[in-house]
Amino acid sequence: MKLNIYNISHPVIKILLANLNQNQEEQNYKYIGFLFIYEIFRKYIEIKKIYIKEIKNVNSVNLINKNTKHFILTDISNNYDIINDIKTILPEIQIIHVNYQSTETTEKSLKHLTINLKRSKILIIEKITNNNTIINLLKYLKNKKHLHSKDINIGSIISDEETLNNIGSHYPELKVYTTKIIYKHN
Repeated sequence: MKLNIYNISHPVIKILLANLNQNQEEQNYKYIGFLFIYEIFRKYIEIKKIYIKEIKNVNSVNLINKNTKHFILTDISNNYDIINDIKTILPEIQIIHVNYQSTETTEKSLKHLTINLKRSKILIIEKITNNNTIINLLKYLKNKKHLHSKDINIGSIISDEETLNNIGSHYPELKVYTTKIIYKHN
């Protein structure tokens, strides 16, 4: 089975990506991250519509399903500009800092994290996935926290083809959301 890769091609994201090399890189990542996470969560979050009967009419309210817990795992020091405003619009989402450079630092970051196997969804956010350190985090979540790969998603604005191939060979049932894949030609 091959890795499920979803290309986020929002028109505004494409424009901001084209301007990434200019002086406003941090500001562009902020907007890209906001739109990127919005696009991922459109399919990822379950909304329940509740109807409230009043004396003369009926109102409806949309609420996030509280039965499912959503976690964003990220290295906040590297990705702060991407996730900065997410808590403002989605306060139910838990953002957790993870240093996944090694197995030891991953364990230290997540040892107190409680995950309900039936009710938890994980989104790993990165600006650029271009090395295999993310596999440390995936291995920890699967082996130590006993999560199923189908409950883990990766959101990476820019992804390296070789890294995606390595992730796919270990965790083929993962979903990866990206806006751009970098192909290295020999």
